Amino acid sequence: MRKIMALGAGVALALAPVVAFAQSAQSPSSAPSAAAIPDDTINKAGAALHDVAQVNRKYVGEIEKASPAQKQTLSRQANAEAVQAIQSHGLSVEQYTSVIRTAQNDQQVKQRLLSAADRGQ
Repeated sequence: MRKIMALGAGVALALAPVVAFAQSAQSPSSAPSAAAIPDDTINKAGAALHDVAQVNRKYVGEIEKASPAQKQTLSRQANAEAVQAIQSHGLSVEQYTSVIRTAQNDQQVKQRLLSAADRGQ
């Protein structure tokens, strides 16, 4: 679980453009409560988080060493792979972002999400 949590900051950086898009598409009050998020959605988001963390690990070293022009290209590639990973689990980027945002503010959701991510479903 620590590995997933440690990767959270890097994942957030890799998904910054995706998150910015999703935030513009949702109002701040649209984040669901902990009870409103079904286990199936948490499991999908956890599995997606696991996969997005793997995408992040794949690109983080390359991006750090790259020139500014290469960083932009690599960031786009990482972003595209992260979006594909999210969608492969049957979630939209908006749904995934909503669960992540809720987990940042709700310890119960965070624990459920991290448990699902550890299982890598």
